Amino acid sequence: MKTIKLFIALMTLTVLSSCAHSVMRGTVAMKTSSNEGHVCLGQGEVKTGDRVTLLKNVCTGQAASIDAGSTGRTCQLEQLGMGTVQNILSDHYSVVKFDAGVPFEEGTLVERR
Repeated sequence: MKTIKLFIALMTLTVLSSCAHSVMRGTVAMKTSSNEGHVCLGQGEVKTGDRVTLLKNVCTGQAASIDAGSTGRTCQLEQLGMGTVQNILSDHYSVVKFDAGVPFEEGTLVERR
């Protein structure tokens, strides 16, 4: 019985940890300097020299409440700037150097162009 419980716990942990990375896809995972960071796009998704776009979700209008329901809040992706893939680190990560003056932080959306 202990073996079955241990097996189920390990399988659950494996599934949950594999899902966590997929949620991060296409974001800045770690800011390493004012113009460079590790991006959650890796081997098979980008190549050295690829251009990427940084995006920010900008929302306007009142947020919906449980009582009021939807109130017409709209969101659009706003382009912050561009960057270039410098190096592929692994299947999951690459180093991107962003153009001068492009504001970014960990969690900023990144899309290959």
